[in-house]
Amino acid sequence: MKTLMLLSAAFLLASPASADVVYLNDGAEISGAVTAVDAASVSVLAGGKKTAYPRKDVMRVQLVKEYSAAADPLKDPELSRLLAARPSPDAYPNDGLLNWLTEIEVTINPDRSWTTSRRNVRYVLRERGKSPAAYFSSTFLPGLEKVSIDYAFSVTDSSVSWLNDLSVMDGSPFVGYPSYDRARLIKAAIPNVQIGSALDYRYRTDTVYASTYPFFAEFAMRGYEPVKTWRLIVNVPENLKLKYSVFNQPKGAAFSRTDKGGGSVYVWEAYDLPSYRSEQNSPPYLRYAPHVVLSLEGDSWDSLKGSLAEQLRALLVITPEMRAKAAELTAGAAGDEVRAEALYNWTAREIKFQDVGLDDFSYLPRPSDQVFATKAGNALDKPFLLYAMLTAAGLSPEFAYAHTKYSPFREDMPNIRQFDSAECLLHAAGRELTLAPLWDSYRYDELVSTLQGMPAFKVLGAGPAIVTNPDRSSDEEYSRTEASYSLGADGGLSGSFTQKVRGGYQASMRGYKDYKKADLDRDMEKIAHSVHPTARLRDYRFGGLDDLSRDLDFGLSLDAAGYAMKAGKYMLFKLPGLGYSAAGAAQTERELPLFWYSRGLNARRISIKLPPGYALYHAPKPLDLKLAGETYKAGFSAAAGTLTFTEEFRTDNTWIESKDYPQYKALKEAMAALSEDWVVLVKK
Repeated sequence: MKTLMLLSAAFLLASPASADVVYLNDGAEISGAVTAVDAASVSVLAGGKKTAYPRKDVMRVQLVKEYSAAADPLKDPELSRLLAARPSPDAYPNDGLLNWLTEIEVTINPDRSWTTSRRNVRYVLRERGKSPAAYFSSTFLPGLEKVSIDYAFSVTDSSVSWLNDLSVMDGSPFVGYPSYDRARLIKAAIPNVQIGSALDYRYRTDTVYASTYPFFAEFAMRGYEPVKTWRLIVNVPENLKLKYSVFNQPKGAAFSRTDKGGGSVYVWEAYDLPSYRSEQNSPPYLRYAPHVVLSLEGDSWDSLKGSLAEQLRALLVITPEMRAKAAELTAGAAGDEVRAEALYNWTAREIKFQDVGLDDFSYLPRPSDQVFATKAGNALDKPFLLYAMLTAAGLSPEFAYAHTKYSPFREDMPNIRQFDSAECLLHAAGRELTLAPLWDSYRYDELVSTLQGMPAFKVLGAGPAIVTNPDRSSDEEYSRTEASYSLGADGGLSGSFTQKVRGGYQASMRGYKDYKKADLDRDMEKIAHSVHPTARLRDYRFGGLDDLSRDLDFGLSLDAAGYAMKAGKYMLFKLPGLGYSAAGAAQTERELPLFWYSRGLNARRISIKLPPGYALYHAPKPLDLKLAGETYKAGFSAAAGTLTFTEEFRTDNTWIESKDYPQYKALKEAMAALSEDWVVLVKK
């Protein structure tokens, strides 16, 4: 779902003034207001003087629209306060601009349509704040949304510069997806913005109510630039009741509700909100940013399920060609799970994923036969086609909308716009399968990490409407490496390793299937070089890279001359391929939690055959750490002339609070120190 922070509706000019340009044949450009154009002349009002230019002298006329206010902007109370007490950049040492005022007013109409008015007043503190302050953009859905820009301008040295239509562009953000090219994109840039400029703009968004596009809004209070005053006003008529939720409310925030004749007014306010800093492994924005979520009472999940189910069944079109393809794909398949896997693999591989969100196209899928015919589908339509194909094959799937990890889920707000993906549910061979064939890199029994453990809204199927997706354990999301090397008396290293992967690890590695041979060779060379600067790739193999019906089998062999250093009777080296770094934990403290989309396990076993006549003299101390929900175990053993290192790094906690960051930091630093320590051999 969209976060209503920027312009998010169709574009409509709002009583603009003129500021036109007349281009003459002699190269002159006349700026002013074109007041008349006839067969003989073009009349221009400029500098208080009206001049008529003969048509024969005019090359072309460019009519320019300005988005100006009727009142003197410099007399506006809010803007006057800003200009009278301009913020000092020293008060905001990390920021490029200050959002002096963000004021949003939502008016819900008795017919459930609504209007959103948003005003932003900004002040540019530094050079890097100029473009972000002046620029705004958003997508919108024609037929559902439209917007009127009331005004937009900058004030620089008491000079007012209005936004005009030369600085407003519209187009298609999804022109590369012909089947999903519905949304439109608007980009605008307020002119003459400098350090010390104040900017002010306001626009109104009108949205038409539709059962599959109901009122649902999320307004974030805090962002990546500081906010002086943030205000949300919601007007609700007496025949409707507002549902709302406030997430992570900042200190000092205020709320009020006033009942007036004909309805109620809700007001939220927050003040002096600092900017967020960019921190590695942070959660999705709406999982930590303070924000207000709005919806309307009326539907329950069961009632919403009933109305949507009828519409989905009407869109479930199974043609003879689809039945024939389903029969072809499942011919000879032993059991429902194998049949489901074959249909999943075909859908994931043959239907090209279109990265267009539901909010940018539709919350109803395209008819299943259209998706089949165009061989293209987004996160809603690919699963819906799989549902159709499973049905065509005689299976009994269920269909659900899915909520991702990008924002909190509000079960007390039944609303289709909470969902941004879809999936099929199937009971087969005693197992409950959750099938989400979005990309051609996840196997049928692997679930995209953004959907793991998340709520889903089962529209077609029996039982409760809201279900919970399986949350994969670290033993189901893993990378296991077995390495075997020989160390020569000259210090040269030779050997190979194999890697078994599942879940997100496998999906990531399967991306190599789209590489050209030369590019793949180059990447494998890089992996070899990561072991040691002198390492040379000997060979590599990928088993099952293009085959979703089997797990990947990867192996690589290499030689590295001079891998170990010699000093008298000693030989020194570091463990090949370990190379941990504490760079991701370089901060002394964090504001935001640490976050991962899924659990995970990295396990490794490295065996090194020692050169004849050498024995182990020193090895790094073993580690057995459990900090901040992560576990790391590592140790060495030596027997029969072979040194063996084993490690297991397990992430079972995907959310680490900022207060526990020192533990995470200590863990990463200990791992980095281990990989930097030396193994020392001594000549007998």
